Amino acid sequence: MSHWLYLSPHATEATSWHCCWWQSNGPLHQGDLAQAAADLRGQAPTLLLPMEMASYHQVSLPVRSRRWLRQALHSALEEQLIDELDELHIAHGPLQDKHPCAVLVLNRARLRHCLERLAELGLQPGRIHIDADCLPQDQPRALAFEGRWLLGGAAPMRLVLGQDDLASLAPRLPPALQWQGPQPPELEGFDPGQWQLDERPWDSLSLGSQQAIDLRQGDFLQRARPTAPWRLALLVLVLAAGAQLLQGAGQRWHLERQSDQLQASSLALWQERFADAGPVTDLAAQIHARQQMQVEESPGSAHKLSRLAEQWSNSHGALAQVQRIDYQSGEGWSLQVSAPAFADLQQLREGLVAQGLDASTDSSVRDALGVSARLQIKE
Repeated sequence: MSHWLYLSPHATEATSWHCCWWQSNGPLHQGDLAQAAADLRGQAPTLLLPMEMASYHQVSLPVRSRRWLRQALHSALEEQLIDELDELHIAHGPLQDKHPCAVLVLNRARLRHCLERLAELGLQPGRIHIDADCLPQDQPRALAFEGRWLLGGAAPMRLVLGQDDLASLAPRLPPALQWQGPQPPELEGFDPGQWQLDERPWDSLSLGSQQAIDLRQGDFLQRARPTAPWRLALLVLVLAAGAQLLQGAGQRWHLERQSDQLQASSLALWQERFADAGPVTDLAAQIHARQQMQVEESPGSAHKLSRLAEQWSNSHGALAQVQRIDYQSGEGWSLQVSAPAFADLQQLREGLVAQGLDASTDSSVRDALGVSARLQIKE
C-alpha cells in the first residue's frame, strides 16, 4: 500500500516541521517529523514538498537537444532565474516534440538539508514531488489545501495563492478553473458551477502525483543499495567457474565434431580410391597394410612413400588430408593437401622442415570446407 508524507509550508527553521501523512484511501494524520517517522517506519513514502520551495517554468527545447539536455535547460532558464544555476536543482518533465518542457527549479542546498533531516529519522522517500504539480492533469484545477490554493492540473502554471493574492490575481487566472475544497473561493462574481466540494484534498494529490515531475533526478537520483563485498566476490567466482566450464565443454564439442568430420572425409576418400578393398573396419590398419603392399610392389618409390608417411605423422599431419600426391624422381613430392585452417598447414610444413625436409606451400585457397594448398617437398 502506498504512503505519502507532506511537509507543511508553515514551519520555519526555529520550529519543528509540521507535516501530514496518509496512505491510500486512509485518514489524514498530522504531527511533527518524529511522529511521522514512527508511523512510517519501514516504508519508502512519496514525499510532497510545498510549492513555496520551487518555481515552475515551461521552456521550448530543440528537438535534438536530448543528448545535451542539461546544457539546453541551463541555456533556456538562464535569463529567467536570479540565483546562480550551480546553486539550483533543475528537474524536468517528459520531453515531447513541438511541446514545451515543464521544469521545476528549487534550491539545491535546501532540498539536500531536507532529505538529510528525513534520513536522520530513518525516512528514505522513494519519489519527491511539489504539491501544486500533483493536481490531476485532466483539466485546469485549483485545490484548497493547508489554508491556501494550489493552482495547476492542465493549466500552464504551478502556483500557490493565499486569499489576498487570489483576489488580486483573479482576472489573470484561467477562466475554466475547476475549484475544489471544503469552501468555494471568495471571489467577486464567482460561478458556483465551477466549484466542487472536496473534504479529502490529499486524495487528489495522491492521484495527480503519478503524472507529476519527480525531483529525484541528477544528484538526487536514488542509487541502488551496494551489494555486500563477499556476495560480489562469490558472484564473480560463480560466473568465472561457469564460464570456464562452458568454454571447456565448447572446445571439447568442437574438437570432437572436427575429428568426426575428418574421419568421415578420410573414409569417403579411401572408399573412393580403393573401392575394391572391401568393408572398412580399421581405417588406420588398412592404410598401413596398403602401404606395406606398395612397398613390396615397388621397393624404391614405396620406401620413399613409407618414409614420407612416417615424417608426415611426426609433423602433426593428422588434421591434413592428401587429395592428390605425385612423385617425380630428382624433383621430389607434390601433394594437394586440405585442412580445416591455414594454421594447420603451416604447422605441418614447419614440422616437415624441422625433420630436415625442404618443404614449401603455395596456391593456398579457402572454401566452405576449409583451406587447401599445394605442398612441395624437394629431394
